Amino acid sequence: MAIIRKTSFHLLAFVFSGALLGGALAEALRHFSDAGKLRDVFLTSYSIGVNPPFTLDLHLLTMTLGFTVEINLFVMLGMLLGLFLFKQI
Repeated sequence: MAIIRKTSFHLLAFVFSGALLGGALAEALRHFSDAGKLRDVFLTSYSIGVNPPFTLDLHLLTMTLGFTVEINLFVMLGMLLGLFLFKQI
């Protein structure tokens, strides 16, 4: 059996992929109108980031920098799943 070298890039890739999967599941659940209280619990989101974006205008060059991360329970569960799968390899 081949030994796989675990790097921090692999860890970030697994956690990011899990977060994307969790976000996709949250969006799918958002479209079901009869989910009720369960939907409210899982889809309550918190936004973290730079809002409004920072803009540096030098008249020759304008740079805008900003980001927003929206975290909900499905995203956190997806990140934990990615971490679990990373530990399994």
